[in-house]
Amino acid sequence: MFRAMVVLTLCALAGAGEPVKSAKADSKPVPCTCGVFLSGQFKKGSKEQPKGVPVLTQEMDTPFMNNAMGNRQCTNKCLEMIITHLPKSGDIICATVDRDLVHKERAFLFVKNYSQKWVNTNMSAGREFCCKDNVPYKCPIS
Repeated sequence: MFRAMVVLTLCALAGAGEPVKSAKADSKPVPCTCGVFLSGQFKKGSKEQPKGVPVLTQEMDTPFMNNAMGNRQCTNKCLEMIITHLPKSGDIICATVDRDLVHKERAFLFVKNYSQKWVNTNMSAGREFCCKDNVPYKCPIS
């Protein structure tokens, strides 16, 4: 009788751990995803996630490694994709932004790789964007 209770207890304990394992197995890693956010959507230097949706998003097919090197590879892949669009970045950003007015904001690259959290790469196009009614205009100097 004692052996049966020990066996049942061990089986119950072993079974209790299975749902946690299967829950982890069900959550798939997030593929490398590029997101461009305007400076008004996040607090510089903060670990908080940016607010709202990115102005531009591009999802790759697969994630890179779940470490700093993987995030760097993801960032490089995003830069390869973005660099071809830099000459028309003002037109693209103003056409896709979800508000009527953008005044002197910079566009920053964020990436997701393996998790749902955006990681700020601190990379910017190096210029300010100004848009009114989804059309770019030259930002005033002052």
